[in-house]
Amino acid sequence: MRYVVLLLVVVCLPGLAGAAGVQVTPGMRKDLTEKLTQQCLAREAEFARKGYNKAQTAAICKCAMQQTGALINSQTVDYILRNGAMPPDMQRKAASATAACIKANTRPPAP
Repeated sequence: MRYVVLLLVVVCLPGLAGAAGVQVTPGMRKDLTEKLTQQCLAREAEFARKGYNKAQTAAICKCAMQQTGALINSQTVDYILRNGAMPPDMQRKAASATAACIKANTRPPAP
């Protein structure tokens, strides 16, 4: 997942290689979140192999990618452009958000 985020940050923010102090606008964050969600949904077969149905996959992707998109700020973009990878703290936060989204969206319904 981290490579997808890295790739999409670079693709969604064209012309920024080497730029310092990139301002992440709400529109950029929205576009990135939408693209991340589509990339996640494209991995439906992978989710199915893990036992998730289509509705669960959609909910997990939407939840996790919204939370990941919310983590993107100018410092994160600068770090990714300089280092070619997400900062370690963002990797941990994204993994934690994804785990929480999976848990929240795969609970059995309350009686």
